[in-house]
Amino acid sequence: MTEITFLASSKPFKIPTEIQEYNQRTVFATEEDFMFFTVHEAVDSWLQEIQGVFSLPYIYEAEGIGNRLFLKYIEEYMEIGDVLEVYHVPNQHAFLRYKEKMQSNPEPIEVNTGTYTYRDSSGFYQLNPKKWVEELSHRNFITEHGVTTFVKY
Repeated sequence: MTEITFLASSKPFKIPTEIQEYNQRTVFATEEDFMFFTVHEAVDSWLQEIQGVFSLPYIYEAEGIGNRLFLKYIEEYMEIGDVLEVYHVPNQHAFLRYKEKMQSNPEPIEVNTGTYTYRDSSGFYQLNPKKWVEELSHRNFITEHGVTTFVKY
């Protein structure tokens, strides 16, 4: 069983140098420090499969979206007006089944990194502006049940 995560962006996506350098590390102080966040263009066969899931033009395969490096990206590198969409599938070999289920009963999540808000099917939550990244790290923002949209405005 191989999971796959897609990231769509409103503009071409570039991993910042600081995160690229972290990805290239080979020595870590603790096991928890071993993580990475990478993004590469989705191959044509996946682009055909993923049609209709995203509303944004630039589509990538991503790894490490659930860790601190991705949270660092959205905290420090997202610019006003940026939009990211994320869709995670636990088993890429059953992608069509997950896609059909998600499209028939979507449960989207929206995170606004500018106003520090989180919205899912359960409700709307105001995150604490001083510790919003920590609060977000304890919420579900990666799911096969819908697309998670990160906006900053």
